[in-house]
Amino acid sequence: MELRKRKGNHTEFLADRMFYWLAVLVTVDALIAVLLAVTNAISSPWVHVMGLVIGGAVSWTVYLLHKRYVLPDARSPHMSAFLVIALLLFLCLSNRQYDAGLWNIFLIYPLYLTFFHNRLLLLIWGTVSCLIYAFSLGVKLEQAAAMDVFAHLSLAAGSGICAWLGYYSLNRWVGGARRAADERKREYAMTLLNELVPTVERKTRISSREIEQMGRLIKRMLREFPEEKVSDWEVNLLSLLHYVSRIKWPDYVFEKEGKLTTYEYQVIQEHCFIGTELFKDDPACQRVVAALHSHHERYDGTGYPTQLKANEIPVLAQALGIVECYLAMTTFRSYREPLTVEEACEQIRLMAGTVYDERVVCAFSRSIQMPLPVTVSNVPPMVG
Repeated sequence: MELRKRKGNHTEFLADRMFYWLAVLVTVDALIAVLLAVTNAISSPWVHVMGLVIGGAVSWTVYLLHKRYVLPDARSPHMSAFLVIALLLFLCLSNRQYDAGLWNIFLIYPLYLTFFHNRLLLLIWGTVSCLIYAFSLGVKLEQAAAMDVFAHLSLAAGSGICAWLGYYSLNRWVGGARRAADERKREYAMTLLNELVPTVERKTRISSREIEQMGRLIKRMLREFPEEKVSDWEVNLLSLLHYVSRIKWPDYVFEKEGKLTTYEYQVIQEHCFIGTELFKDDPACQRVVAALHSHHERYDGTGYPTQLKANEIPVLAQALGIVECYLAMTTFRSYREPLTVEEACEQIRLMAGTVYDERVVCAFSRSIQMPLPVTVSNVPPMVG
């Protein structure tokens, strides 16, 4: 459990335990064989007993080498799966008695692979395991000719079928559990962010109604881009996260009437990274994180923080940028009066093709039932 807690990776934990318990089982088998040989309970030659002892030593050596050198650097479990196959094959071939039952472990191995939740891993190494078992039939039938070849092949086929049924059943269960856990985490995150809304509202003097307004406008715009398949919860989280991100700004910035200093401008830019700071480890929120990170990028590549351009900027990020600009221009600020809806739309219309994608500007115009934009190039950006 220590490895799983430290790494937070069930694949590495399973790979580590796979070698550990294999070494334990071989060692126990060797100790029992030694005990029986010493007490003359069996007449097996000592060379066979020593073969088991050597097998145990090799198993522990492979376990330690795997844990020390393979696990820290391996980017996939395929190396671990290969080493297990190699170790099992060594143990079976080094058994001088050719115990027919020992090869059956290759029928069990695919079942264990299902717990990795990796289809390619199961397909490759489960197939290899079954092929090795089929290869072992030649050895087994020499000593147990009464066993029917068809029966052995049926066992191999049954093992493969059970492994795939186990994979799909486990994958469905794990997938459902993960979705439920992700939903609970999102609800918890939304609750925490909502707790910060009153603080941000007092700090910025910007009404929290902006969250609902921003979400509604973005959802309307995204109707023009059905291929994006953005969920409502993503838009709701993005709107809330954008509003709360202002908590990182110094209080005096909201009252300052003059031009921001270079340092203050850098501090303002940091709100783009709050999504990464909070949700970098949540795969379900990566589109929200990317949108918040890139919503100040410009279509011509002169934005921040990474100077993306054109189609490199996600549609959701551009939608957020336009709505943010629109709400900023139509909201009272200490240093200027708000623009009318018509004036704000005209300003955004002038940014089509330079700051924002023309398609996204068109979608914005439709979302507030304004005339479609006319492209005008080389116009400086508005700062809201």
